[in-house]
Amino acid sequence: MKLFKWLLPFILIGVGLWYLVFKTDFLTVKTILYNQNEELDIYELQRYSGIHYGDSYFSVNLDQAKSGLLQHPFVKEVAVNKNFPDQVIFNLTYKQHCFNLKYSDIILSLDSDLDVLKVLESENDGYTVEGFKFNGFSTGKKIDVEQEYVLENIVDLIDLMNQSGLEYQKTILYNQSNIRIRIGAVNVKFGNGENIEKRFNAFVTIYESLSKEGVASGVIDVSSDGLPVYRPFGE
Repeated sequence: MKLFKWLLPFILIGVGLWYLVFKTDFLTVKTILYNQNEELDIYELQRYSGIHYGDSYFSVNLDQAKSGLLQHPFVKEVAVNKNFPDQVIFNLTYKQHCFNLKYSDIILSLDSDLDVLKVLESENDGYTVEGFKFNGFSTGKKIDVEQEYVLENIVDLIDLMNQSGLEYQKTILYNQSNIRIRIGAVNVKFGNGENIEKRFNAFVTIYESLSKEGVASGVIDVSSDGLPVYRPFGE
């Protein structure tokens, strides 16, 4: 009996704390902070993370929230923390659109790691790769293709094109095992894009030399490991 009397205050305190934490809104999530993106609103953030306004502060599972958000097609990295007594703070790194991949009547947005971000109704800004067949796709996952290395070379080519300051047409065509771009009326062939930086530099050298001579059409072929070739008329 004496033991019970000693324990009773602790039992009452424990019950009171339990009630305070789990049955009132005193220690519940009232603020959710994150770096916003047009592809992820607060409702999607709650759905993917499993953290909602009104959840018990102590029941928030940060690891589960992180793994859930990484399933979102546009989320690349996640850091999440709690700030006592009622805040959850997300720091998200988002995947960025790199290029459009168009095959048949399907247009996809891909990032530089070849993850499919979304299915598009029309082409986004930037370059569009046409003629490259893919086997299948799932948003948030890497595109399923047989020649992945060619797309990787195209990503490197796009980076080189963006750095060069020249004005290219926005379509990158892949056919007959050749990556092809156009700059004005000049066609350029890169083959499958091996050693793409070397081939690109060779193209730029020839193009700038032709421009100085007033030549504005023809084909620059840097697709082989031999000497680059300029043809004034067609292929």
